Amino acid sequence: MIARERRADAETPLRPQYAATMLRSTSFSSRLALSALTCALACATGLSLTACGTSARARTGFIPSNVRLTESDDLTQSWRASTFDRSQYSQVVIAPVAMPEPDEYGNLDADQLRICREALEEALRNDFAKPFGTGSGGRTLVVRTAITAIKPNKPLLNVAPQSQIMKRGYGYASCEIYATDGDGGPVVAAFMQTSDTSRFSEEKLSETGTARRAAGDWAKEFLGLLTR
Repeated sequence: MIARERRADAETPLRPQYAATMLRSTSFSSRLALSALTCALACATGLSLTACGTSARARTGFIPSNVRLTESDDLTQSWRASTFDRSQYSQVVIAPVAMPEPDEYGNLDADQLRICREALEEALRNDFAKPFGTGSGGRTLVVRTAITAIKPNKPLLNVAPQSQIMKRGYGYASCEIYATDGDGGPVVAAFMQTSDTSRFSEEKLSETGTARRAAGDWAKEFLGLLTR
């Protein structure tokens, strides 16, 4: 009969001090791995909250095609005639805001779209009232505006920071604006911009929050283009 040789170390129990040392080492390694994982997730979350920004929407044709816009930044293009003189204008007319792209407004209903249009019209009327009410030239500036796209925010995805990964709940809004010398006259200035949802704001908690906030920004930027 062949007897199997017994390994000296197979069933030899670990000494207590060795077992305690191994337990402490294992516990430390686990805490270290968990700390590294937590740090990596925090970094990834921070990066994803700042990544995936909106790209500028393409020009739709609302602004006449013969107007050559110049890029101001990644989301903005503009142009103003070199001969424009605002002192020649004593009156400004704000035309009703258009929404010429019927498939570019997400699932917003008629009331929500109306609110967005009214927000932009009101912002333009308020901002343009004084600068163009004192000119001596007697000419009329006509401002025509279109909201060309709205991606509604998804409020439920924007409640907590950890739920805002990759900006999945963020939206945007885009506009095209131009002004003419009188009704049907030549274009004297034009502006288009895509506005992204801001992380540090309450606009992300409303489907139309970005579009309504952007309305005020667009009015001020277009006024600045004409008064600089």
